[in-house]
Amino acid sequence: MYIQPRTVKLEDCDFYHSFTLPEGEVVGQWDLRDNWQPYLGHVDFSGRSVLEIGPASGFLSFCMERAGAQVTALEPPMSHLWDVVPSQGVDIPAWRADFSKGIERVRNSFWYAHAMMKSTVRMVEVEPYRIPDTLGSFDVGLLAAVLLHCRRPFDLLESVAARTRKTIIVTEVYDASLGEQAACAFLPHRGVDQVHTWWHFTPQFFISALELLGFTEARVVFHTQPQPAAGGRSVELFTVVCERPGHA
Repeated sequence: MYIQPRTVKLEDCDFYHSFTLPEGEVVGQWDLRDNWQPYLGHVDFSGRSVLEIGPASGFLSFCMERAGAQVTALEPPMSHLWDVVPSQGVDIPAWRADFSKGIERVRNSFWYAHAMMKSTVRMVEVEPYRIPDTLGSFDVGLLAAVLLHCRRPFDLLESVAARTRKTIIVTEVYDASLGEQAACAFLPHRGVDQVHTWWHFTPQFFISALELLGFTEARVVFHTQPQPAAGGRSVELFTVVCERPGHA
């Protein structure tokens, strides 16, 4: 279940997150370096255990670690890899084969940064919709820009909630046109060869969903983050922090 660290070279990596590493700067698809606290809902991580779903290059993993957390990062097996939209006319096996190569390079970037930062973050490889009891429980569960890519977002929330004692953090892209109701918009449609993103959500969707799962104390943080991969544009996001009432 636990993955042994990889020894990788920089040229074998693609970075999802930007980093300032001991040997210099690497620019990724997103740059959270100046604004990571609102991305994580201004949660205090000191002395807390965290289960992070889908760490990508691990920037948030290492931020939480430096803030005093013990972090376990979860990645799905490569046999699962992604909830691909079954769009007719798209060669899904070819897409998956090409995408798998990219994911391996992003996973390499996690281990490269892990080594450069002398991190102790642990990684597990398990089916995220069925996180086993043997993994234990955690103070905090984090789903950062993950659920928009999931066929069954509520099932994944439920799986993480079952392993989380106190706090769940969810960050997603904010779409003001969806209004204030507990809603999600289905994104795929014919004519667009896009098979990796399913949904946009409102903050209230997660507040309502997590309330059903026992996380009844909620707050929302809105923030913008630069996206170098899209010409440096700023993207508006929201972070929902939901907690079980009482002490952890």
